[in-house]
Amino acid sequence: MAKSGFLSKDALKANINSLKSFMKKEKLDSFYLSSSDIFLNEYVPLEECHRYYLSGFTGSTSELIVPLDGKVILFVDGRYYEQADIECDESLVHVFKVPYGVGLRQAMREVITAKKLKTMGVEGDRTDLSLFNDFRSQLKTTAFNNAELSKIISFRDLKFDKKIRELSLSLVGESTKSKLERILQPGEAFFISALDSIAWLTNMRRHELPSQSTFRSKALATREGVYLLMEHIEGDIRNEAVNLCIGKFSELEKFFALVNEYESDWKKKAGLPAYNINTVFYSANSTNTADFLKLQTHFGASILVNKPDGLVPFHALKNPAELKSMQDSFNSGDTAIFQTISWVKENVKKGTKFSELDFYHKTNEFYKNNGALDQSFNTISAIGANSSIIHFSSPSADIPFKAGELVLLDSGGYFESGYATDTTRSFLSGGEASARQKEVYTLVLKSILNTMNATFPEGSWGAVVDGVARQPIFAAGLNYNHGTGHGVGINVHEGGYRLSTTSNVPLKENTVGSIEPGIYIPGFGGVRLENVAAVERHPVHKNMLHFRNMVYVGFDHDLIEENLLSEQEKTWLDEYERECAKRGRSFKYKA
Repeated sequence: MAKSGFLSKDALKANINSLKSFMKKEKLDSFYLSSSDIFLNEYVPLEECHRYYLSGFTGSTSELIVPLDGKVILFVDGRYYEQADIECDESLVHVFKVPYGVGLRQAMREVITAKKLKTMGVEGDRTDLSLFNDFRSQLKTTAFNNAELSKIISFRDLKFDKKIRELSLSLVGESTKSKLERILQPGEAFFISALDSIAWLTNMRRHELPSQSTFRSKALATREGVYLLMEHIEGDIRNEAVNLCIGKFSELEKFFALVNEYESDWKKKAGLPAYNINTVFYSANSTNTADFLKLQTHFGASILVNKPDGLVPFHALKNPAELKSMQDSFNSGDTAIFQTISWVKENVKKGTKFSELDFYHKTNEFYKNNGALDQSFNTISAIGANSSIIHFSSPSADIPFKAGELVLLDSGGYFESGYATDTTRSFLSGGEASARQKEVYTLVLKSILNTMNATFPEGSWGAVVDGVARQPIFAAGLNYNHGTGHGVGINVHEGGYRLSTTSNVPLKENTVGSIEPGIYIPGFGGVRLENVAAVERHPVHKNMLHFRNMVYVGFDHDLIEENLLSEQEKTWLDEYERECAKRGRSFKYKA
């Protein structure tokens, strides 16, 4: 099913009142609640998203501050303006619509200053250290843990019981041992709680959490091996470079003590000289505050070194085996998307009755039929006016399909290798498109064609390519309130690649990311077209890069106004469609 809320307005109000009573007792004039779990994941089950219990908002990304006086403040970016308005009760929650180009955390800082807040409580085990330190620079900040807050708010429990999988070298291209020797020197260790980084380092997948191929764990990596803390395990771990510890995530001190014993024992047995860990790396952006304090207590502050990006700079650069695995996954996902769009158009033409929710379920069914083990995010399946809601998440059984409607399908899956796919196609449900529908679609098409075929200097900031994408849309006096692209890896959103107006992330060879311009008009509908591409060296121009497409699903020619395309754009479009046709996925040409 699509994500939907489970709390009533009365329950939300009771949670807010309970938290405010606690704040009053603790002499706090504000409280920050996170959207993340203890691993700081972006996508978490709604039951794990504590921010939801105070706002009713089900979107994956937002920030929330509860002031002692006044409404709850929910900070959302342009992707969620409409959704937040629909889901949040305005008598309880103020939806703060953060302008494009301003970060959610920057907006929070400004509100803290404007409201003259002096004291704040945070969830220490769900707040990254960078944000905690940011709060501390503005006001007195106190960290509380899940056990304390669970006495105030009845959070729902979850069970996790998926079997772990170890991947062959043919799918990942490099062993755990090789990765460790490349990343760490003798005497160095890396504390890791980012689940995609742990999955990459260990070459293991589990699909334990929705929309992820990762597994719940924390790790301390040395040059010789990875010490892995898990609360339970199903399946065997045969990787000789992985040492498994079973214990509670909240008891890191015991885990670190076990690591000391393991290190001492195996080195003694192997006849190796013992050495102490003299440097422990961590990422303040992906380590929660409670874990950092335990790291500091056990190892001492003097040997802790912050690596803000964690292991992302390593796993963002894909090797040939990973690129092939990702391409194979996209081939399967592309087929599912093409089958879904064909199914919609055929059934609308026949006059078959089906709903927006049927469309959602059918998409996921086609993914499963093509080998998907899970979706890489909650499928966005919207028709008509709902297609203007950028991250629409509530497909309805009461909204029927009919001819002449804009349809938006944003979907992705996990296949054998556990690398995410992510592709968006907007299309016409059937019948004849209006002139306005064609204009909007063609403007977005011009944008993606120009970006997919861009050439840019090695190391160019993502903002440079973002500007290329927006130009055709700017020329029509329009814009879109989200970035043009994000990195894609084991998680559908990965660092190391970002296309946005504010991105200073340099584009590097062998990174993989999305290109996804759009236009959204409330009440009319929206169009987004998204391909994922690998960054490659340009075959002709020295020190230049370009994109190599990984997605081949044809565009909807029922919505293309060719008079708006330049001759170059028509050539690019025709070349792309012929490549799609070779794979049996063009709506214009047959294979």
